[in-house]
Parts: sequence; C-alpha cells; structure tokens
Amino acid sequence: MDPSRRRFLMTACMSAAPGCAGAPARPAQAPARRSFQPLDEPDHATPILPEELSEIRTRIIESHNKIRAGVKLGKLVPSQKLTLAAQAHAEDMAARRKMSHSGGDGSSPADRVKRRGYRYRRVGENVAYGHFTEDRVMKGWMESRHHKDNILGGFSEIGVGCAVGEDGKRYWCVNFGLPATR
Repeated sequence: MDPSRRRFLMTACMSAAPGCAGAPARPAQAPARRSFQPLDEPDHATPILPEELSEIRTRIIESHNKIRAGVKLGKLVPSQKLTLAAQAHAEDMAARRKMSHSGGDGSSPADRVKRRGYRYRRVGENVAYGHFTEDRVMKGWMESRHHKDNILGGFSEIGVGCAVGEDGKRYWCVNFGLPATR
C-alpha cells in the first residue's frame, strides 16, 4: 500500500466518528500565489474568498455527482440549509483547530441541520482537514469505507462547507440529507 495512503487511512476516524478523515503527512510546499489558484495549488495561509468558496462547493458537488452517476445513482441537489450547517461546522472546526463530528457546543450533525430548519428522514456527514485540493479530499473519502458509504448513500441533497484555520489547514464538511416527506 502506498505510504501516503496508509497514513491517510490510519488517521481516519473510522470507529469513533464514521465519515471523517485527517490529513496525511505531506512534504512542505513552496508558498502559493494569491488570486484564484489552480486545483493543485490552493493557498492555505489566507481565508477562502466568497467566490472561491462558491467554486469549491460547485466542484465538490460535481465530484460527488460524477461518482454517483458512475454507479447509476441519482444526483445530489444542493440544499441551502445543509450548506449553511456544513459551512458553520467547517468554521467551528477551523476555529477550534479540531476535526470532529461533534461541534464546539457538543452538537451532532443532526442537531446542526435541525437548527437550520432542515427536516430530514436521514442525514450524514463527511469531514476532513488538511492541505487538500477538492480532488484529493474526494479521493481520500472514496478510499474510506464510511466516507464512501455516505457519498453513495440514500441521500438526495448535499451541502458543502470549507474554512481555513489559523493553522493554515482547510477544514471540510459535507452534509448529506434525505428530506422528510410532508
């Protein structure tokens, strides 16, 4: 097994918090330029600009839907309520410099989406942290059984959040939902 993949899988929170992954060890990189970065050169030292966050969300959703289409599953539709919950949790993790499915206030993923008014039959969450590009975080999630189960799960909606902590790392949160029927 590739050593970087092994480190990624070893840092994944498989049993205590399914659907989360830590950053694999990675050699130092030269400082990145500011302005929109190519997918393989994100700028980790500065906050994510609103336009960049919108592009990140679009690419993450497209990646999820491409994977789902490959196994004949329906597309995930963006949900504003799931997005607000995911972004708030990404920001909370970044502020605490701690990747977790538990919020700083002890909240669960279900608690956070309920606060945003999301009524659901089923919810799921994937989290990750590190100097990831969208492609790399998706690859890591697909190599983890619990993450992959969420990506290919019985959900119809998605929300994506990403924030940069003072440690310069990106904190990722994706919420999945199947809305309640009325």
